[in-house]
Amino acid sequence: MTIGKLDFKPIIDNPNMVPKCIYDFVNGYDNLDVKKQFMVSQINPDFADGNRLCEEYSIDKSLGFNCLIVECRRNEIVKYCALVVPIGYKYNMGSVVRKYTNSRVVSVASLDYVLEKTQMEYGSITPIGLPSDWMILVDPLIKEQKQIIIGGGFVNAKISLPVELFLKLPNVEIVEGIAKEVNIS
Repeated sequence: MTIGKLDFKPIIDNPNMVPKCIYDFVNGYDNLDVKKQFMVSQINPDFADGNRLCEEYSIDKSLGFNCLIVECRRNEIVKYCALVVPIGYKYNMGSVVRKYTNSRVVSVASLDYVLEKTQMEYGSITPIGLPSDWMILVDPLIKEQKQIIIGGGFVNAKISLPVELFLKLPNVEIVEGIAKEVNIS
C-alpha cells in the first residue's frame, strides 16, 4: 500500500522493521487478514517528526498522529497513559487527563522509564505494543480518518493501519479534549 511517497508493507512479513513488542502484539491476533492490516514503512529518521514527515513524503497531514506517554499520579497510585492526537495539535494533559484518570498530577513520563518499558526508540513511541496496563487516550478527531500513520517504534519506521482497527486496540478510549489546537499568532 502506498501513501504519499511511502510504501507500506505488512508488519507480520517484516519483523525486523519494528521492535519485538510491536511484532509480538500484531502476531497475537488469530486472524491473518487483521494481522496484515498493520503496515510498516521505512523512513529517513531525519523526517520522523510529523510535520517534516508529511512535507518530505507528500502525506496529507490529517493522516498523521503523534503519541506521548504521560504519568498520572494520585497519592501512591501511578498510571501510565498514551495520549494520541493529530499532527498540529498539542496534548491537553491538564484538567482533561487528570479528571479522566482520577489523578492529582499528570506529567510527561520519564523518557528512560518509557524506553525501558516499551523497548521503542525516542522519537517513535507508538501506542501499538505498549504494556497491557497502559491506557491509550485518543481524541475523537481520529474518527474523521479511515487510515492513520503513527510512530513505528523505531525512529526509521512509521506504521499505518485503519482507524476502525486502531479503535479496537486494547485499552483505547476516546476522550473529548485530549487534543488542543495550536494557536498560531
